Amino acid sequence: MVVMIPAQTGCPSDWTKEYGGYLASDYTGSARVAYRTSAICLDEAPETGPANSGDQAVVLPVVAECGALPCDKYLKDHELACVVCSR
Repeated sequence: MVVMIPAQTGCPSDWTKEYGGYLASDYTGSARVAYRTSAICLDEAPETGPANSGDQAVVLPVVAECGALPCDKYLKDHELACVVCSR
């Protein structure tokens, strides 16, 4: 079983950390108004393909916003971490 845990940097004690990174999402809409769809955990050191591979995706970091998340635990307008764990 593999799970992605948003807003965390470590796995539960009986799980193995596969990688950590930042929560990201594709979007539709303008640059000022992004309508988020599903989120992924983008590796903090991603590998890239050839520059003109034709397979391109636009993803944006997911940032914390007060009200949606408690401001005492998350910094407003900062990217959210994530971790991928297996067992």
